[in-house]
Amino acid sequence: MTFEAFKEEVFAQAKAKGFSDYELFYSAEDGFSVRVFKGEISEYKNSSTEGVGFRGTYEGKMGYAYSENMNIHCITPLLENAIGNATIIEDEDMEKLYTGDDKYPEVNNYNPALNDIDAAQKIQWALAMDKYVTDLDPRIKMADYCTVATTESRVAIANSHGLHLSKKMNFATAYVIVRAEENGETKSGTEIWIGRDFKDFDYKAVGQKAVDKAISYLNAEAIPTGEYPIIFNDETARDVFGVFSSIFMAEKGQKGFSMLTKEKLGEVIAASNITIRDDGVTDLNLFSSPFDAEGVATQNKAIIENGVLKQLLYNTKSAEKDGVQSTGNASKVGYGGAIETSCTNFYLVPGKKSYDELVTGLEKGLIITELAGLHSGTNDVSGDFSFSADGFLVEGGKIIKPVEQITIAGNFYEMLKNIDEVGSDLRFVKKIGMPSILTSGLRVAGL
Repeated sequence: MTFEAFKEEVFAQAKAKGFSDYELFYSAEDGFSVRVFKGEISEYKNSSTEGVGFRGTYEGKMGYAYSENMNIHCITPLLENAIGNATIIEDEDMEKLYTGDDKYPEVNNYNPALNDIDAAQKIQWALAMDKYVTDLDPRIKMADYCTVATTESRVAIANSHGLHLSKKMNFATAYVIVRAEENGETKSGTEIWIGRDFKDFDYKAVGQKAVDKAISYLNAEAIPTGEYPIIFNDETARDVFGVFSSIFMAEKGQKGFSMLTKEKLGEVIAASNITIRDDGVTDLNLFSSPFDAEGVATQNKAIIENGVLKQLLYNTKSAEKDGVQSTGNASKVGYGGAIETSCTNFYLVPGKKSYDELVTGLEKGLIITELAGLHSGTNDVSGDFSFSADGFLVEGGKIIKPVEQITIAGNFYEMLKNIDEVGSDLRFVKKIGMPSILTSGLRVAGL
C-alpha cells in the first residue's frame, strides 16, 4: 500500500477504536556503500528500509507502536499495541499532537544528480582512494577503512488535526582511516568527506589529509603534568560540544540532568565572544529540515548570544511544561522511536582568526587533535569531563612535537567562560558544527 492509502485506513480504524487523535510517521531509507581493504572489495551493501510509527491518544494517554510493513493486515495489531502501551503510561505530563504551522521554511536537501552516479563509479573511487593512500608514503602500511557511500531518505508526517508534511534528502560520504608505522610505533589518521555532489569530491585530497594526520602523530611523547592553554581543532571541539549539546535541551533541565533551566535565561554563562546557534534551515550544512519530528517548523535561534543564555531547545511536551512554544527540536530515532529532543544544526559562530593564526599566537600550549572516552568520561549534570587525548606541543607559535598518553580534565560550564579565541574554520559533521577554539583553565595529566 502507498502511505496515503495506508494512512486513510489506519485513521479510520483508530477513530473506530476510540483514539481521540492519532498520527502516522513514515520514514524510508535507501543506502549504498562499498568498503575496500588491501585493494579488494571487502564489503558491499545495497539496502532499503521502510516503516511507520503510530502514536495516538487513548483514554487520555499517548500510546506508541510501529510496523515495518504497510498493509491491511498489520493495522489491527499496530493499533492494539498502541492501546496496550497507552494503558501502562505513568508519565503525568501529557503528550499532544501538533496542529501545524501557517508557514514552513523552504529547504532543498535533494540533488537528483547524485543518483546519476552508478555503483561502478563509487567502487572505482573507493579502490582508487585505497591505492592512493598506500602509495603516498612508505610508512603508510594500509588503509584500515576505506569507503564510499550514498544515502537517500524520505519522511512523511500526517495526523488527525490535518497536519500533512513530507521531505526527502540525499547525501554522499567518503571515509578513510590509514595506518602509519615507524620504529615499531603505529598511528592512524582519519578523514571524512560529506557532500551532495560528487563534483566536489576529490579522493586524493581526502586521502592526503588522512595520511598527513597519521604521519604527523608518529614519534609522539608524553609531556609534564600541568595547566596549559589548549587549542581544540574543529574535530575535537566538535567532539566536546557534541557530547555536551544535550545540556541545552529543556527536558534535561526539567528532569534534573542539566544545570540549564528556564530560570537561567538571561544569565551570563560563557565568555562574551561565544555565540551558539541552532539553525534548522541554515545553508551552512547539508542536514537542514523545514520541520521537526512533530511537524513543528524549524527555526534559527541563538542558544547563547555574546555569552548570555538566550534559549533552550524544546519539543511540544517540554515547551508546554515551561509555558513556551516549541523551538522545532523534536526528534525520533527512526519510525519506531518516541519523541525526544535534539539539536538541528548546532554550531559555534566562528571568529575572525584562522586556525594557523591561533597556533602562531600561542606562546606555549597544546593542540588537541584526538579524544577518547567521550561518553564514559563526562557528567552531563555537573559538566565535569576527563578525556584521554593526543595532539601537539606548541612553543613560540610553532608545533614542536606530537604528544600522547595525556588526560585532559575540566568542567564544560567553566570552559565556556574560558574560551579566549574562536577560529574561523567552522566545519560541520552531521548536526554539529565547530571551528577551532583556544581555551585556558584545563588540567593536563602527563608525566
